[in-house]
Amino acid sequence: MGSIDDNATGQEVLVLDADEQVRRGAERLLREAGLTVTILSDIERAKDQIANRFFPVVLADLDTPEPNAAIDLVKFVRERSPLTAVVVMSRRISFDVVAPVFRAGAADVMPKAREYVHDLRERVLKAAARVQSATRREQLLTVLCEMNEELLRSMMALSRRLTDAEDNLKARDGAQSSSVAGLGPLDLLFVDDDGALARVLARELTEEKGWRLRHVQTGGEALDSATQVPPAVLVAKEVLPDLTGNTVVRSIKASLPALIAMVFVPPSGAETGELRIADHNRMHVLVPKFSSPAELVDQLDEVRSALARKAREKRYVKIFQNQYTDILQRCNKLKREVEERELGKGS
Repeated sequence: MGSIDDNATGQEVLVLDADEQVRRGAERLLREAGLTVTILSDIERAKDQIANRFFPVVLADLDTPEPNAAIDLVKFVRERSPLTAVVVMSRRISFDVVAPVFRAGAADVMPKAREYVHDLRERVLKAAARVQSATRREQLLTVLCEMNEELLRSMMALSRRLTDAEDNLKARDGAQSSSVAGLGPLDLLFVDDDGALARVLARELTEEKGWRLRHVQTGGEALDSATQVPPAVLVAKEVLPDLTGNTVVRSIKASLPALIAMVFVPPSGAETGELRIADHNRMHVLVPKFSSPAELVDQLDEVRSALARKAREKRYVKIFQNQYTDILQRCNKLKREVEERELGKGS
């Protein structure tokens, strides 16, 4: 462990005093102690310097430029540069004089007299060393946090690569990836009083392709079916014999917020239809010119792909948690120990 002088060497001190003889004496005293010194006689210039540069220590005369002016300076430093220690010099030393200075946030108050010059030097050096320790602590914790974040990113990337490699191997062997297999067949509730489109969907969206289709013809049947077996995806015709497709979507989605729901207007003669998807309480157009069953099949395939990607992300996180929980706990423990040790040194 180095001496106070060693720890403070190179630190910069701002000295504020209207007395040129005091300024020169303080500059000589502190430079001999290994500190860099900036001397000023104007409090506004001192504030400007503090606002734009970092000084570990400010040494200020209490009565420059007027009695008790340094109290305002101390408050300014506390607001603009909280790590800076302010040591106040005063020819007036009494409880009534000193108490407001400490309440403002000064680190120390020293008598302004020749016999206290050595003590002043030591107090400034101690203040500089404490600030340097606090600064190093902040820097160390910042670096530690950055390293921790980088470690987390690296481990997550490794989890992704492991998951992708496993899925690629399974695909090469003709098997489903764990993400897709974990997703399982999606329950699709299709509501349409015309069976033509339903027959196409039944042919294209098979269980082998990851779908389990249920077809009902009315809104009432859809509500009953959704109550018995909650669907993952709902597709409803806009105009049904009893209800509107929007009403069916709102009713079922109220109890199944995660439900992916669509409403379609089928093409009629030369007129194209439209395919919309529910987003919270609004409907957004997916296919403005819906003209063939293939377009609906494509949109549903995209829905399944999106859910598979979401399942993959969950697998990434799960693998990450399973493999690296111990490392994360040890990193957090080390971080706490560093914080406690550094705080102990600074106190």
